[in-house]
This record gives sequence, C-alpha cells and structure tokens, in this order.
Amino acid sequence: MKLLSFFSMLFFSVNANAAFSCEVDVKRVLVYGNGTVNILHSGRNDYTIICNTKGTWKNIDTVTCSLWVGLLQNIQNNNGKAVFYFAENGNCATLPTYGNSYAPQYIGSVG
Repeated sequence: MKLLSFFSMLFFSVNANAAFSCEVDVKRVLVYGNGTVNILHSGRNDYTIICNTKGTWKNIDTVTCSLWVGLLQNIQNNNGKAVFYFAENGNCATLPTYGNSYAPQYIGSVG
C-alpha cells in the first residue's frame, strides 16, 4: 500500500508541472547592446527573451546564451526549425513575452 501511495504521489507531482516544447521557424534573432537576446518565432509570433550574453539571466549563463545565439542564427539562415523546451506550464502560443519570458531548458535544431 505504501508503495502504491508513493508511486501515485510521484505520478501526480510530475504531472502538476507539465512542461512543453515548441518546434518553430526562427524569424528574428535580436541581440541588444545590453546583451539581451530576443527571439521572434512562429510558435508565438511575438518576441520572447531567452537569455543575456552579458550576464546570467534566469540561470542561463553567458556561454550557453552565446551558443544558443549562434545555433538560432544558423537555423534561421538555413530555413530550419528550432525546438525550445520549457519546464513551465503552458504552450507556444501563450508564452510570456519580453521580460516575462520563460527561460528555455534547452534549445536545439530539428533535423
């Protein structure tokens, strides 16, 4: 009985924070003078901040941010698709924008 209760609690606690991913076309990659990286993609059709190249933003460090910028520019230049994965509840169409944006857990290319 204890084992069943444990697995039930584990199952429901994992589902309470449903993560989501977006496979999108990258329309714009903007890097501002202050280091903020703002992305326009087909999943939201509005700008969402993903990181900052000059300092840690929502636990995303500058090295990761710079790598993401290069990856996203390459995807955009080659008319590819990107995948963004978020640990929060939601979906691509309702992603918070600008300063309220969620930090991605990962970004990759869809091959």
